[in-house]
Amino acid sequence: MTIKIGKLNFYLWDYTGEEQFSFLIEDFIKGSDAILLVTDSTSENVEKCKHFLETIKSQGTNTSIAVIANKQDLIQAMDVKEIEKILGFKTYSMIATDPINKNKMIQIIADLLSMNQEVSQQLRMLDERDNLRNYLEQLIENNDFELAYSVIDRIIDLCSELGDDALINDFKEISQKLDQFIKEKTTPKESIIPKNLTISEPSEPQQISLKAGLLKTLVANCMKDLKSVREITICDRDGFIITSQSKKELARDDVLGAMATVIDDYINRMKDEFDAEGNFFNITVIGDKKIAYCSMGPNSIITSIAESTASDVELKVFSEHVAAKVELILEGNESIDVEIPQIIKTISKTKGGEFPEGDFSTKIIMTGNYKVGKTSLVNRFVRNLFKESYQSTIGVDLSEKMIKISNKTNIKFVIWDIGGQITQIAPSRKRFYEGTNSAFIVIDMTRPETLKSVELWYSDIKNFVPDDINFILVGNKTDLIDEICISEEDIKKIAEQYGFHYILTSAKTGENVNDAFLYIAYKFLEKV
Repeated sequence: MTIKIGKLNFYLWDYTGEEQFSFLIEDFIKGSDAILLVTDSTSENVEKCKHFLETIKSQGTNTSIAVIANKQDLIQAMDVKEIEKILGFKTYSMIATDPINKNKMIQIIADLLSMNQEVSQQLRMLDERDNLRNYLEQLIENNDFELAYSVIDRIIDLCSELGDDALINDFKEISQKLDQFIKEKTTPKESIIPKNLTISEPSEPQQISLKAGLLKTLVANCMKDLKSVREITICDRDGFIITSQSKKELARDDVLGAMATVIDDYINRMKDEFDAEGNFFNITVIGDKKIAYCSMGPNSIITSIAESTASDVELKVFSEHVAAKVELILEGNESIDVEIPQIIKTISKTKGGEFPEGDFSTKIIMTGNYKVGKTSLVNRFVRNLFKESYQSTIGVDLSEKMIKISNKTNIKFVIWDIGGQITQIAPSRKRFYEGTNSAFIVIDMTRPETLKSVELWYSDIKNFVPDDINFILVGNKTDLIDEICISEEDIKKIAEQYGFHYILTSAKTGENVNDAFLYIAYKFLEKV
């Protein structure tokens, strides 16, 4: 099998896993530049891999060797580090059934051959060319011929760098057709880009295309709202790039050099310093750029290059929001909203980007009708757990969680989860509400009557808590797509009516749950 990446060609030989054919391995590996040993990550198969490694080493070859731990999505899969310790060779995690890992496989080969930077640059150029091809079609449909010429010139330049002479001729023909339309003062009645003109591999199945598309759109939306950011890269925990986008005004050589060096160095340091910590956020300064790293789960790391004037708070808020969404998308959640909520843009501007120093405590009350998901939201935030069924809260349940806002700022949430039976709890409401700093009013987006209850809960809280406290309206259960009957626009109108922000969440998937509590934390700190 041959894999062509721009001007680079990789020749792959697939050797049988049957032990009875091991006597052929000497001829098979002769002349190889690299050997990849693939295991299905089960303890039994890892043990069998020892036999192949011993056979390979007995040949006295100096060829680079690495291991791919496949099927990491299965319950019985061994941890990659454990496999690496047993086999004694660099081991990479892999889920081969997920085509989003196609580029990762290429990068593993490049890593083994010490060609990572060269291959990464080729992959980026291929990705840019694919995006420009789609953009060109839109420009022609909109009769924006002047900009279309510029895009064609850039595509031809990329084809030249990638060694695709046939495609250069194809796009020159498209340019000539544009000349003809302009000369005749007519417009194309159908696409002048042939449907069979493909500049990348055939599209993946719809499910996989959706995942890749969600990631690209999420990153694009973040860059649109975060003006100071010049490049965002999503990579896995081994440092292999899943997707990447940059703003065209930044020189690509500058970006590529900085990203390649910084990501590699940081990934290695992270493995030593953050091994036991799933989530992290860090900023470092290199020259006139800020580099922000963020992870909100085991599958990915978000790296952003921003101008030195970028606010640390802004980078942290956007990075953590995007990183959490990336984890959900990589886990296969297809209903994730990749638009950046207004509430994220609001809290990113907190106090001009600075926090008061110290340890703080804030009381939050969770209100709303019964079975809207208040307890599920608390459990997702505090324990990262979700249960399909809960008994309705009678009275109140108390929970606590400490979160780190910055290196010198910590805040403890004291959460009062109040039962939804507003009439039954009437005698105790004053005691439940007393000392409150912030209030959630939660509605169930599948039950219209819960939206009507917002006025009742808001009035009830204000009767007992006359102070100016922070409110947030939470539209929960966004995962129940087919059952939703309350629109975001309806929720927005109610929120604007009472003068507070809103956010849409899913306690089941975890979408936007942390962001809701983070908003309350930032608004509380603004008043300290």
